[in-house]
Amino acid sequence: MVFRFEVVEGETEHISLGGKRTRKATVLMRLKTKSGSISLSRKALFLGLALIVCQILDGLLTFIGLKLMGVHMEGNGFLRQLMHAYGIMPALVIAKFAAVALVCILMFHAHRRKWIRPIIFLLVVVYLAVAVVPWMVLISKTS
Repeated sequence: MVFRFEVVEGETEHISLGGKRTRKATVLMRLKTKSGSISLSRKALFLGLALIVCQILDGLLTFIGLKLMGVHMEGNGFLRQLMHAYGIMPALVIAKFAAVALVCILMFHAHRRKWIRPIIFLLVVVYLAVAVVPWMVLISKTS
């Protein structure tokens, strides 16, 4: 496998209602494999990394908050049941690994389908507003 950065001129976006559409020059990270290559644009990478950081922060803050206040504070009923059955840490690790895997899938598809990037950005904003900041406020009031 070979990993390199390239500037690609006028690559076809592949998905458009109006037919083929080419884009401006893009900085790509390209991973060459035996079966082909995987491309990732810089914007998609930064958005994906921001969402991964939000996932990690949410996991850490959720763990701290639940240790301080109890499992009943978890808003996700399915995750709360997993926590009761297997414990806080295993349930959070499983949930966050699954979330990061989905983020990686979105990130790699965001290069070819530009409409995914605003969705990733929206998910970052939602995670900050609904998960990270509320946990920070609750933990700061408890300490």
